[in-house]
Amino acid sequence: MKFFGLAYRNLDAKGRLLLPPEFRDSILSDIPEGYVVLTIYNNQIIGITPAQWEHIVEELDRIKAPSNELEETKMLLYSNYVQAPVSKQGRIAIPAHLRQNGNIGTEMEVVVFGAGNRFEIRPKEKYTNMLNKERDVSGELRENNANLGI
Repeated sequence: MKFFGLAYRNLDAKGRLLLPPEFRDSILSDIPEGYVVLTIYNNQIIGITPAQWEHIVEELDRIKAPSNELEETKMLLYSNYVQAPVSKQGRIAIPAHLRQNGNIGTEMEVVVFGAGNRFEIRPKEKYTNMLNKERDVSGELRENNANLGI
């Protein structure tokens, strides 16, 4: 499952978020469990499928003698793990500890956006900063023989 697109949303007073309809439809049709996994990765709240979570755990578990930085990354992923049921309307509850760790307050405007195999939830300001940042990835694309055709 891939997540594409974005939506601007406001969390309600209980910390609930309405997913974009495309995300909701994909999740409810493709994930029999009816939930997504939420956690923190690179200081952001991410949403992934249960199958993706299992893959991440397997990949991390096979790394022998991880660095302290990787150990900390694992601890953040694992300690912030939440199974978030997706309602028929596409609403998910984001627990207080995830909102705090992702710097998101209740009734705050956020951006929910697809990032391929995951979706991210960021404060609008952080998303806007990322959007306005200039970057040149042409060298990396060339090194990997990737021709996007755009």
